[in-house]
Amino acid sequence: MITCDVCGHLNDSSSAICENCGSDLSDSPDWGGYDDLNFDESDEMGYYD
Repeated sequence: MITCDVCGHLNDSSSAICENCGSDLSDSPDWGGYDDLNFDESDEMGYYD
């Protein structure tokens, strides 16, 4: 999941543009694919990519 830096909306990992506000997601720290996925953190948040 990619969190939008502008509105905070959680977007699908394959999204390049926020589904909620239309902002560019490539500037998000979450951008980069599955290599950066922290399974412990995603478990605590209640979702997985």
